[in-house]
Amino acid sequence: MKIIKRHIKSIYWILVIGALIFAGGCKKWVDVNYNPQELTGSSATPDVVLAEAMLGQTSNVGSDGIFNSWMGYYVYPFTQAADISVGYNLTTSNSGDVPKGSAIRNFKFIEQKALAMGQTFYAGIAKIMKSKISAEEVDKYNNVPYREVGSPEVYPFPKYDDGKFIYEDVIRVIDTAMTLIKGADVNKNTRINSVDIMFHADKTKWMKFANTLKLRLLVHQANRTDRTAYIAQQIANITAEGSGFLLSGENGALNPGFSAERPNPDFLFAGFYQGNLPSFFREGFTANLVAMNWLKINNDPRLGFFYTLPQLPLPPGAQEPVAQLSPQQYRGNLFGLELNTLTYPYQGGGYVSYIGGTTGYTPVTSSSFGILKGYNMDSYLMTSVESMFLQAEAVYRGWIAGNAKQAYLNAVRESFRWLNVGLDTNNPALSDAVFNNWYANEAANGNTSVSWDHTPDKYKLLMFQKYLAMNGISGLETYTDYRRNGAYPAIPLSVHSSRTHNSIPFRFPYNAYEYKVNAINVNAQGPIDIFTSKIWWMP
Repeated sequence: MKIIKRHIKSIYWILVIGALIFAGGCKKWVDVNYNPQELTGSSATPDVVLAEAMLGQTSNVGSDGIFNSWMGYYVYPFTQAADISVGYNLTTSNSGDVPKGSAIRNFKFIEQKALAMGQTFYAGIAKIMKSKISAEEVDKYNNVPYREVGSPEVYPFPKYDDGKFIYEDVIRVIDTAMTLIKGADVNKNTRINSVDIMFHADKTKWMKFANTLKLRLLVHQANRTDRTAYIAQQIANITAEGSGFLLSGENGALNPGFSAERPNPDFLFAGFYQGNLPSFFREGFTANLVAMNWLKINNDPRLGFFYTLPQLPLPPGAQEPVAQLSPQQYRGNLFGLELNTLTYPYQGGGYVSYIGGTTGYTPVTSSSFGILKGYNMDSYLMTSVESMFLQAEAVYRGWIAGNAKQAYLNAVRESFRWLNVGLDTNNPALSDAVFNNWYANEAANGNTSVSWDHTPDKYKLLMFQKYLAMNGISGLETYTDYRRNGAYPAIPLSVHSSRTHNSIPFRFPYNAYEYKVNAINVNAQGPIDIFTSKIWWMP
């Protein structure tokens, strides 16, 4: 089926694999030249297979395509009827991957192999990664195969586990993983300093990442009143552990040694300016007017960092299908708007704004900015931006100590730093100055979408600014926030004629393959309506 976002995702991973296959000869690049589907034999040791398994789990603009569209970040301007995302018409035949996850099997293999070899650092990392993936599967499907995934005796017929049980077990597994990592002898974990392409065997940072991941899962269920006691106990456990969370500048960022010859796949995929990709793929990252207009309305300096200026000026007298707010040089499109390319030829190509960042095939420098920072930029499992907003919400809810207003300001400021709006990563005070000036001006004008003191609903303000800050960074997490907060912020729906529902789906349907091959277990989940069947953590 010719579905735009699925094509984008498929091509993304073709590029990823292609980049990795050519990696073997580079000393600075971790050895990832293997087939993760053939994890057998003594040669498939944790130090050989971990790096690529981790790289496959980053939040990227390609695999997050449908979420970034639904959440108002990007849009394909010249919509086709085959693009089911614009009508929210997900069915068992076009829902995407089977929710068993080869990735979970891969990390299970790494975990088992590492434990058998006494390499507990690797085992702990594998447990954390497996837990992250499992929770994200719940966020998309609710009940999914979990305990029996990767068990040869039941494959391909694993039973489904309850989403709530998975969430609680994931936190238990992460706790076990933290114990394994803390007690690990680094010297017994072969090449862990280089193969751990995120924290390079830094135990403290792994503890912070694990705690932040647990905080994410607790925040997801925060609007369920029956979870109050459970959350309180888990927060107490995190506090007692003592390592804290990822702070400013601390990202769960992966980099095996990206270079000009072996670039970051995100950069390669979304770097349309290189001329390496046809315009079809470039258009998938056109600015969506939902997020763009909110940035404009609030005079937000991040506008030119989340989105680029068009490469070409709009010709005088050219027709536009939708009004562009000031500053009009930044141009976007409405999600699902069906355009006649003869009447409106300037809604794509070089005449509109795209994903923000560098406009050349260049390395990351202290002046790199935006989302695409250079061919050797990091890939992300979790950004400092998300972590700071999770902490701000936890402070607001009284879960952890702190001043709610200051935590909010710190979180929004972190977005400015992460985007490098001051254009010098060596001097974050420059980004802070841009933030401080903007915030002071908007507060002086009583802007309730920015100012903590002026807003009547501080929680909604926190969530709105988190929505803006997560633009293009993690579409699934924004989609989760949107659902757990009762469809907030109020993202306008697709305007495509194929839309038959007045809401964005609550979840994804199970894949047709499951109904064919694992029919007994998937049918046991009962009838699924993607518009009414909730994820367990939804209130």
